[in-house]
Amino acid sequence: MNSAPAPAASPRARWWTILLGIVFLALGGVGIHDLLIVTGHITTDPLLPPVYDWFAEVQYAGWLLAVAIGCALVALILFIATVRPRVRTHLAFAGGSELYARPVDIARMSTAAARRSGGVLRASTVATRKKITVTVVTAAGEDAERTALAETVDAEVTRLASLLDPVPSVTVKVTTRTPGGDRP
Repeated sequence: MNSAPAPAASPRARWWTILLGIVFLALGGVGIHDLLIVTGHITTDPLLPPVYDWFAEVQYAGWLLAVAIGCALVALILFIATVRPRVRTHLAFAGGSELYARPVDIARMSTAAARRSGGVLRASTVATRKKITVTVVTAAGEDAERTALAETVDAEVTRLASLLDPVPSVTVKVTTRTPGGDRP
């Protein structure tokens, strides 16, 4: 059985492809318009003969080389955007499982794990693919209590982070709630 591919962002060339598709649809519409005129289904002025006349009168000019080089560079940029690998958007869980989570999901689970620790009034988390930073607010005023709380929260979040592959680093910041607001 084939495994599912890891979730990834949209291809970089997606919007270029959509834009070029719209341009080609418009050109096709002009072609159909002129075809309907030629077959006699509609009576109006055709759109393409002025373009044909312009092409017939075009002569080589020095600036055309620069335009051709510019077109080649745009084509090269689009080709590179097409073949570049897509950015991974999810974190994989370890153990060979085909389970993935977004960094925001890991942040929510880390916040929930921190809140389960005794003494935490409020918790928030910022998670990236490489790092999980948990900020907890506590009423504990003594350094020993704050250190113990930081170790407890760190153990809980590290246990959660160990389920991921690769394992992100965990940082815990403890702030104390005071009547005037939170302080580090």
